[in-house]
Amino acid sequence: MKIGKKTFVILFLAFMGLGWLLGSAFVDYHLDAELLRLALQNAPALVLENVEFERIISGDLWRLRSPLGERRGDLIELIPVYVWRELASGKEWYFHGERGFYSEKTISVDVAVLTGTIETSERMLNLQSPRLSWSQDADEFLFPEGVILYDSEFILEADVASLDKAGFILLEKGGVIRWTKPSKR
Repeated sequence: MKIGKKTFVILFLAFMGLGWLLGSAFVDYHLDAELLRLALQNAPALVLENVEFERIISGDLWRLRSPLGERRGDLIELIPVYVWRELASGKEWYFHGERGFYSEKTISVDVAVLTGTIETSERMLNLQSPRLSWSQDADEFLFPEGVILYDSEFILEADVASLDKAGFILLEKGGVIRWTKPSKR
């Protein structure tokens, strides 16, 4: 049986196409299942836009706002996060963090690259910290990587500090204060 040139070319292309399809199927069949599982595990389970919460806690009104929220298991990530607190006394606190994390399991909050203001009865303080942590058990704000507090009169820097809900600051490892306002001598 003799095969013509045209038939040979068609059969050759058909076998090449079949070979390519089988090769592609073989590659897909041997994908790394662990790599695929990890990719799916790290994908957000739920993505929210323009997240806003408002709660009254211990007589204070707390508002939280974020343009983007992603839920992964019991952890919620907010990018960025804005927090406003109106104390029962009428004073206000404002915080902004590049990223905020809330754990439903431990009922805790962790905020990265924090800036804000805290209004006390005596003054308005500006705040900067690489990290803020809060948990329901401790019921205080912790600055485990340090904090800088300042106003027009002084700058206070501490390596580790905590802040209770009344606004009292505990410098657990000491700190450095520099007065920036000249004395009236």
